[in-house]
Amino acid sequence: MHNRSVLVAMLDAYSDTLKFLHLCAPNPALRCVDAENDTTQISDLFARAEREGLVTFRSKYWDASSVAHPIPVFEPAPETRTYAQRFYA
Repeated sequence: MHNRSVLVAMLDAYSDTLKFLHLCAPNPALRCVDAENDTTQISDLFARAEREGLVTFRSKYWDASSVAHPIPVFEPAPETRTYAQRFYA
């Protein structure tokens, strides 16, 4: 609503994973799409972005469309040994 990019965080109830979605500021250079329904929840936008990779959407308060894209979840490598640990095995 404030014409700025935002980072939205959501805790996935099923996987207990913290997910992030980057929403760009509305831009008149983008193809204008229909406004989202009032019943559309942010979790629906997360799901669409995860499925499609990049989603063009528009809030009913905006004249221009915006783009949402998911930020991949960081998964640490299992049992990663540090450099020093290699000498003490």
